[in-house]
Amino acid sequence: MPTKVAHSSSVPFCSGADPSEWEAISKALLNATGDGVVAIDPEGTILFANRVARESLGLLPGVPLKEVQPELWPEAAQTLLDSASRLGITVCCDNACYLAKICPIIWKSKLMGALCVFENCTILEESLREMQAFQRLNRQLDAIINCSSDGLWVSDGNGVVIRINSASERLNRIRADQAVGRRMEDIVSEGIIDRSATLEVLKTKSVVNILQRNSAGRKLFVTGNPFFDEKGRLELVVTTERDITELDRLYQELDEQEAISDQFRRQMLEMQMTELEARTVIARSPSMIKALRQALKVSTVDSNVLILGESGVGKGLIADLIHKYSSRAELPMIKINCGAIPESLVESELFGYERGAFTGAHKGGKPGQFELADRGIVFLDEIAELPFSAQVKLLRFLEDGLITRIGGTASRRTNVRILAATNRDLEAMVQENRFRSDLYYRLNVIPIHIPPLRERQEDILPLLQHCLERFKIRSGVEKLFSRAVLDALLAYSYPGNVRELINLCERLVVMSDGNRIDLDDLPPAICPREHKKLPPPGTHFQGKTLAELMDSYEKTILEQAITEFGNQHRVAAALGVNQSTIARKLNKYGLR
Repeated sequence: MPTKVAHSSSVPFCSGADPSEWEAISKALLNATGDGVVAIDPEGTILFANRVARESLGLLPGVPLKEVQPELWPEAAQTLLDSASRLGITVCCDNACYLAKICPIIWKSKLMGALCVFENCTILEESLREMQAFQRLNRQLDAIINCSSDGLWVSDGNGVVIRINSASERLNRIRADQAVGRRMEDIVSEGIIDRSATLEVLKTKSVVNILQRNSAGRKLFVTGNPFFDEKGRLELVVTTERDITELDRLYQELDEQEAISDQFRRQMLEMQMTELEARTVIARSPSMIKALRQALKVSTVDSNVLILGESGVGKGLIADLIHKYSSRAELPMIKINCGAIPESLVESELFGYERGAFTGAHKGGKPGQFELADRGIVFLDEIAELPFSAQVKLLRFLEDGLITRIGGTASRRTNVRILAATNRDLEAMVQENRFRSDLYYRLNVIPIHIPPLRERQEDILPLLQHCLERFKIRSGVEKLFSRAVLDALLAYSYPGNVRELINLCERLVVMSDGNRIDLDDLPPAICPREHKKLPPPGTHFQGKTLAELMDSYEKTILEQAITEFGNQHRVAAALGVNQSTIARKLNKYGLR
């Protein structure tokens, strides 16, 4: 509505006041209000501003409104044009918000200007924001409570239910309106639940854990928690329910799945061992079976493995086995013989080099074996032969997985698993400062020791039979070992281990005449051609019977044979009898 200015004589408490007093009283009234009040002329210049308008809004008489309140001026200008009031205009100044109202000033039907009233709404807006935040928080809490898979009951200090969540409705097969506002004693008496943790908390004033069954046949683990006000009075009881029935079922399923997994792992191990037996990996001795099982076990992880053993025991075969059953089996395993690479080329071969790194380098540089093996396996055979300079770079790679080519500055990250092997005593080399101790401990995460063939007597005969069959098929001839040859081969110590046994079998199959391999076909190292001649028996019988003389002579032969050949297997091979016969006779003459 247009604002009409009344004549001063119409104000009773101002009757008799002169115009100057009236002006002072009017200003005092306007300054007393908590709202900002501004009067502008038809051109928009401020004619009057009360204390709030001056101090809080910076509106001063004589200043155009559009300069100090440019966001309000378009609305005020419109009012000056159409003489219409405008409400609900928000004005912000110095972190305070005001709700502005603009009304035209009409005097004797003529537009004299406009009156702008600014009502401070900062507190109102803050309250509104707080209320909105509170409502949002309530919605979030409701969503969290109802999303929980555990049931939730909230009761007051008298045991009256205030709320339950949707999980409690589902677990107890009730609706919230059937429980809210009711006492827990009534809910128990109706058989909805058999006992109440809330009632126990009301009695004990402490946390309570109970097992509870409800009318839906569910077994619940229930925890009641008391909440006290600032005066120590019990204000709320919050009770949570967890469905033990479901957990029991899940535990049972997990146990069944674990049993199935264990059975599957056992079957896989049996299949793997069967396959190994069908190949050249022959394991009958406990020590070799242990090594194979270790290899199969570590194949499922990415740990570094150090394979130890004499030359020819099959360290490379164990590395192949680990690679075959590892998660990296789809990618090739790069094998590097550290002893076969010239020392000057080891670093460039392993880690690569950049363009122009040294004379003779490829123009575009060359990636190293570790880069080529990314996501795969590198098998470092004869690791003890690695030069010190390369040991340092290998150690750094094992620590951070980064490769820096020779002549380069940028590092490349690779994901490589390391298998290493050696026939040397690395611990002794560490003590002698010929191998870095930190690199040794990095490589020796999981050591696997491959026993020499002389310590695997149970494996020698199966290996001989396997190799004989393989070379028979390859050469297309039928061959077999004589009993004396088998005894000699079983008695031999095989310093070259499995590699020597394989080569020996191939030689015997190829070089022997006829279908039978005899002692004459064996190399001298296994069966010497010449033996020391035995001394003739005494020329005097000295009153002994023939049997006594034969025993004496046999004892003499055995004493000399043991001295010459060292063990029963070689003695048996040399004399053409079974080892059991030699053992029995040695026991007879007390020569054991």
